[in-house]
Amino acid sequence: MRLRACALVIAVSSLGLAAIVHAADTTVDDGLLEFLGSVDSDDKNWHDYLARTDIDQVARRARSAPPPRPADPPPPPSTSAPTAPAAASAPLPVGQP
Repeated sequence: MRLRACALVIAVSSLGLAAIVHAADTTVDDGLLEFLGSVDSDDKNWHDYLARTDIDQVARRARSAPPPRPADPPPPPSTSAPTAPAAASAPLPVGQP
């Protein structure tokens, strides 16, 4: 019984290791790396903004703000069929062109 448990642990561990190796082989998203790199910027304006802004106050304000109201749904389509003019729907008398 212990041998089976050890074999099961080894098998599951090797599957996890294979997933890690596969993840290392995937391509890198250059756009994501650019975005992540742009957050930690050497831009003087960004550092000035961070220096004069109380980040905790901004975070509290964002948490306490009510969630945005969802947009009103569009009105449902009309269920009544368009009516034709009364004169066009009357049958023509027999013998009349």
